[in-house]
Amino acid sequence: MPGTSVTYSASSDPITDVNTSVIFLNEVNDLTDQTYLAIRCSDRDAPELWATLNTKNALLTEMDAEARNMPAVTMRTGTDSPMVLRNSDVISVLDGNDNFKETTIGFRSTGLRTIVNGLNAGKRLVIRVNRPSGGQALTYTFNAQGFSQAWNAVNACTSSTSYRTPSTSAPTASGATGLVAPKFTRWYFTTCQDASTGTQRTGLVAGRAHLCDLVIETIPNGARPVSAVFSYELEYREGGRSGKLILDTADRWPSSGGPVTRFRQNGSQLIFTLPLNVRARPDRVYTSINVTGTVFFDNGSNKKVYEPLPVKPAY
Repeated sequence: MPGTSVTYSASSDPITDVNTSVIFLNEVNDLTDQTYLAIRCSDRDAPELWATLNTKNALLTEMDAEARNMPAVTMRTGTDSPMVLRNSDVISVLDGNDNFKETTIGFRSTGLRTIVNGLNAGKRLVIRVNRPSGGQALTYTFNAQGFSQAWNAVNACTSSTSYRTPSTSAPTASGATGLVAPKFTRWYFTTCQDASTGTQRTGLVAGRAHLCDLVIETIPNGARPVSAVFSYELEYREGGRSGKLILDTADRWPSSGGPVTRFRQNGSQLIFTLPLNVRARPDRVYTSINVTGTVFFDNGSNKKVYEPLPVKPAY
């Protein structure tokens, strides 16, 4: 949402129509964008409201997670009464390569609806984490500005493919009021460059880092791109079955810490270079990484693309 620390990705499963959208709130004191709250509309293929807190701090060890010795988490919106999560409401999180993430915890509490209602009402959210290892409690603060528009844009996490336009308006080139993004005529990946060898490929090779160009062809209307967010899901085969895995991280342009996402414009083409890497595993074969990108423009509009990229087995 322009002028705020809130971004979102509106998407749905093309087969089941399950709303797979995500809203991201950056923590106000972490200028590296490593600390953010992600409010999610689905858990893989199932509709479910849950959230992940992604930080630059270690929150728990894998040993603590296996023993269900989870951090004590307290949430509060505005001046409302604090909400203490039960131990069973806090979960550990794996990344897309099934690696344990010591800097991330998830929440499945039914109380998340209360948190969402508070954010929709414009109330600041504060989350305090007391780690199992002890030490100083960690306190994270998230502003609500822009959340209600993003919540509306992802259809309030209901299972619908008809997403709403945020209510914020801005002048268009004609001087009228409204949100008009350039028309996207088509989008596609061109080549992926091996980050180590410089080899050009038409897809990813598992186990190798790549820089991949996503090209969006447009009919310009004077609006300029100012930011973008990209989220991912993996398709795989394992034990004779197929599945999907939604990754709990996102790449952003402009980048501020983390992997660098680059942007350049070639006439009417918008070209984003994404840093992509899919783990090579002996027990699971990843076949595709599906990219959902949302591009935001200087007139307050935004537009979304969805494009799969094939993954080839490691050599």
